[in-house]
Amino acid sequence: MQRWHLTLGLAATAVAAAVVIPDLRGAKAPPPTPTPVPQPVPDVVPPSPATLTAGRLHVEAALDQSALLQGSGEDRFVVIEVGAEAVEGVARRPVHLSVVMDTSGSMAGQGKMTHARAAAKELVGLLGPEDTFSLVTFDDQAAVRLPARPVTDIPTLQRRIQGIQTGGGTNLYDGVASGLGEVMSDPRQGVRRVVVLSDGKANIGVTDAPTLRRQAGSMVAEGVTISAIGLGVDYNEDLLAAMADAGGGAYRFVDSPGTLTAMFTEELQQLSSVVARQTELKLDLADGVVLHEVYGYDITRAQDGYSVLLGDLYSGETRKLVARVSVPDGAMGAVQVADVEVAHVDADAGTPHAASVAVAGTVTKDTRVARASVDKDAYKQATRARVGTIVDSAARNYAKGDVAANQADYDRALQLVEKYNADFEDDDMLASMGYLESEQKAFRAAKPASAAGKAQVKKAKEEARDYSRR
Repeated sequence: MQRWHLTLGLAATAVAAAVVIPDLRGAKAPPPTPTPVPQPVPDVVPPSPATLTAGRLHVEAALDQSALLQGSGEDRFVVIEVGAEAVEGVARRPVHLSVVMDTSGSMAGQGKMTHARAAAKELVGLLGPEDTFSLVTFDDQAAVRLPARPVTDIPTLQRRIQGIQTGGGTNLYDGVASGLGEVMSDPRQGVRRVVVLSDGKANIGVTDAPTLRRQAGSMVAEGVTISAIGLGVDYNEDLLAAMADAGGGAYRFVDSPGTLTAMFTEELQQLSSVVARQTELKLDLADGVVLHEVYGYDITRAQDGYSVLLGDLYSGETRKLVARVSVPDGAMGAVQVADVEVAHVDADAGTPHAASVAVAGTVTKDTRVARASVDKDAYKQATRARVGTIVDSAARNYAKGDVAANQADYDRALQLVEKYNADFEDDDMLASMGYLESEQKAFRAAKPASAAGKAQVKKAKEEARDYSRR
């Protein structure tokens, strides 16, 4: 309380006493003040999320809190969920797959090359004559070891893979270029995917991240996507993740190369069940609405707003996107926030689909109305997305050797989850608290320069992406 408030309050009390005390000597006591009747909390149900169907994609969009408190100036969160239709019993589509394998000298360490060869051989064994497979290796330069061909002689392909050796630098650009060429060499319809396996940094040829990222996204319009799998603890995870995002594929970190086989198996299963290709989400903000950030995704400025590439979506998959915005809250009543459009190409028919839906809210003076308008699910996803950003910050602080900042970040993340659970207790979010505490402890126990510390950084960065997207 400010001092002038206190002085004015005391003065008002003294005046009131001077007036009341003389009356008490000869007047009757005033009637008792009636007990105020509690006012019921407004019966406000958060509006259902705006929904749309575009081909075989279902989209929901909502604000985390649909009623804005007038003059509060609080940021709000637009939460968008894109789900692909679950398809059963459909014919398996041909897969045109190119594995682009880093064979630089560092791949010889920690048994990484041994396990990579074993995983590639396992993958070939899962393909059939309707599929094509190619293998590109890169060190100082790229080499097409196995040109794209139908998988009709699995033992021969596996023997060729087994003979691959390591040595040299890391010419990532040329390796990806060769892989892109191989998956386009067969004119038949099918799913086209390049899978990059690397443990190092691009240090020969084209090495700048923006160019490598543009290369990864250069053939998305032709239906080619790129996935990246990082091996070991000494690779550039930021570059590989950015390439996978631009290429519309998946990014994964492998701290134990022996798990590659399972990952390749999952990758193949997803490839053969792709429902939507070239999936793109567009966000057109209403007048006065300001976008601050989109969690976990790279955004591109589009003609009418902002664009996010989601890439391939496979049967039953769900992606989530959270955008933090400022919404004008000066005038009472309805307020438009954004138009959400989702466009994609049907993986079976090859036909394009697009649909849009509006997200709106309302401005109120009643705090109780604002609180009652919170959408539990949207609030949960907004909290997870914010936690993901903080976990990413924690990993980066730790990589710089700032353990104190890393621990403080985890404290902030835990506070957000605790706040959600105080409002809406949720089993998933309660489990998240235990997981965050475990990760905070793991960072505290390791040393930033150690192999365990480096692995923890990469693991946390991948988890941060999942917080924002799943």
